[in-house]
Amino acid sequence: MLQEAVSKAAKEWGPDKLSRQEERAIDDAKKAGEYWLARLLEREAQGRYVQVKVKEQFEHLHDFSLRKGVDVVDPATGTRYEILSGTESNLARHGRRMAGEFFRMLTF
Repeated sequence: MLQEAVSKAAKEWGPDKLSRQEERAIDDAKKAGEYWLARLLEREAQGRYVQVKVKEQFEHLHDFSLRKGVDVVDPATGTRYEILSGTESNLARHGRRMAGEFFRMLTF
């Protein structure tokens, strides 16, 4: 159910979901010729959107901690989940940051 919700939320996301602050940061990166950074900022914004949407749907069933550690813990089983964009850089960053954690990936 969580993977389905992650996939659905990712499909709903679009540039219209960016905050003004996110839009400015992306525009500034593009103006500076840092298109890679603009794309990274956009993917991070999409990830935050997906996390919030899934949390809204499942917070009555699961424990969410979107700022540190794993994103979701199923209190009934103890299973830990991380919501990831599935890009190579995103997987590498999480792999380094959470090397000692065992979690299931929910990718979009």
